[in-house]
Amino acid sequence: MTSASAPLQFGVFLPQFGPHARGADVAERIRAVAVAAERLGYDVLWTAEHIIFPRTIATPYPYGGRFPFPVTDPILGIVATLSYVAALTSRIRLGSNVMVLPMRNPIVLAKELASLDVLSDGRLLLGVAGGWLAEEFVMVGAPFRERGRRTDEYVRLLRALWSEESVTFRGRWFQLEDAAFFPKPVQQPLPIWIGGGSPAALRRVARLGDGWVAAPRPTLDDLADDIAEIRRLAEDAGRDPHAIGVASASGATSIDDLLDRIPRLQRIGVTIASVPLMFWARSFAHVLELMEEFAQRAGLQAT
Repeated sequence: MTSASAPLQFGVFLPQFGPHARGADVAERIRAVAVAAERLGYDVLWTAEHIIFPRTIATPYPYGGRFPFPVTDPILGIVATLSYVAALTSRIRLGSNVMVLPMRNPIVLAKELASLDVLSDGRLLLGVAGGWLAEEFVMVGAPFRERGRRTDEYVRLLRALWSEESVTFRGRWFQLEDAAFFPKPVQQPLPIWIGGGSPAALRRVARLGDGWVAAPRPTLDDLADDIAEIRRLAEDAGRDPHAIGVASASGATSIDDLLDRIPRLQRIGVTIASVPLMFWARSFAHVLELMEEFAQRAGLQAT
């Protein structure tokens, strides 16, 4: 998917985190959004991740203000949630926005994700990032200060495991010699998009990413500047800058606002517009109503 050749796609978040994940009927709410999104013509179902929180967050929230949800709100696991949704759908892509890669064992994760791609017939869109919550790293036993270098190595290791018949890999933290790793994903290559908004994250996208899961930006001008910087860095690295996708919610605050932004989003290189309906809705029933309204007004192709 390239910004120059493909039409703008639209993604919605599953209610697997925050207030809409509360209660015993969360599976039914996830099912309702997934089935409706596929029927209405959306392209991607997004999930989010945190594994564990301190009761009080001391790390500054990198996108301004405070972390937007109580730490006691549920966040269902990405792989389990997308596996459930894969069995309920047949077309829509299954995305992580984003998975905190350096907190995980990349070989175990590669197995889980390859299996998910096989069982979903090649629908996984993997978004990863280095993470920001220092206390979370401490609690899971992962080194916070190494997260950038580990993310780089783990991305390369995932790609080796998923593509090489006999895997040989020599990194700082993982070494493999003539290893057998199966199954391979259906998608060759399985897309790895990279999130974050720091200069290091933008460089990582340009070097390693099939796309950028854009961090929140104050204005569309700021988003456009970051996309231009990624493209410049990608060209310097010998890559086709227009082959790198961009997923962004664009800071829109309503359906009208997002519809007004669509022409500019397309011009600056966004390829997936994330529609943050759960943040706009007054209730879960209102989420479903907004899904219908946006799909109709944006001209999505219902099935």
